[in-house]
Amino acid sequence: MSRDYALPPGVLDLGVEERPGWEVVTALVTVKAYPVIGRRTGESVCVAGVRLDGGEPRWIRLFPVPFRDLPEDVQFGKYTIVQVRARRSDGQDRRPESMRPDLSTLRVGTRIPSTRGWRDRWSLIAPLVGATTACDLATAARTAGQAAPSLGLIRPTEVLDVVVTDNEHYKPSTGLAELAEADLFGNTLRPLEASPFIAKYRYRCENCTGNGHQQSIIDWEAGQLGRRLLRERRTNEQARAEMRSKFFDEMASPTKDTHFYLGNQHQHPGTFMVLGVFWPPTGSRPEPQLF
Repeated sequence: MSRDYALPPGVLDLGVEERPGWEVVTALVTVKAYPVIGRRTGESVCVAGVRLDGGEPRWIRLFPVPFRDLPEDVQFGKYTIVQVRARRSDGQDRRPESMRPDLSTLRVGTRIPSTRGWRDRWSLIAPLVGATTACDLATAARTAGQAAPSLGLIRPTEVLDVVVTDNEHYKPSTGLAELAEADLFGNTLRPLEASPFIAKYRYRCENCTGNGHQQSIIDWEAGQLGRRLLRERRTNEQARAEMRSKFFDEMASPTKDTHFYLGNQHQHPGTFMVLGVFWPPTGSRPEPQLF
């Protein structure tokens, strides 16, 4: 696989051993959604990214990942290369990109920085950038359900607004240690606090013929930003305004080449959300090489 950016030595071999029935996955993490609580999986994070092993780059979703339960030395950030043993999801999630990881095999490698004008990040995901549109993803999902592509990196032609509202399910943490929940091994984990705000992008993609799209932003960083602003004694009105400024005025400004990582719900394949934002400087994408 040719890339303008040379991967650091050994990055495709972080020591995860192969095992029958499993695949050794090497991926660049591009998305970490805000944690959710499921009946079967408990508190988990949806992690998505780009597979770097086995040919051309392609999307992958790793779920469930109980991120806050992971040892600190493997709590990876976005744009970090990870390697883990995984297999195709069973049960209700039949989306083609979804895999269930064996987190006991998780290895964390290099983090790809945003220096050099984001050139290194561009080169790793370039074949997937703008390969689809929000309308194309939604249309395919309505036709093929879970068999359709469920992840994509789309370029909005116009970002109309970011709408931020209070989350009626948000309950501030009391901060009391006795409220921490114990797992089977006696380890404690502070109860998950819901994101205090719901932020949605309103935008149009290349194929839009109507009013465009309005999709929730479920990036971990969006939830954490709202919680931090309230901890810093912002009023709800002030926090909503600052969140809008971050995701609209900064991330979607004319000086940025803004793209959205989109993903859907396996229960509702036609419902797509903004899993994260890719926002390098305008004009930073390297010119394709002919040879």
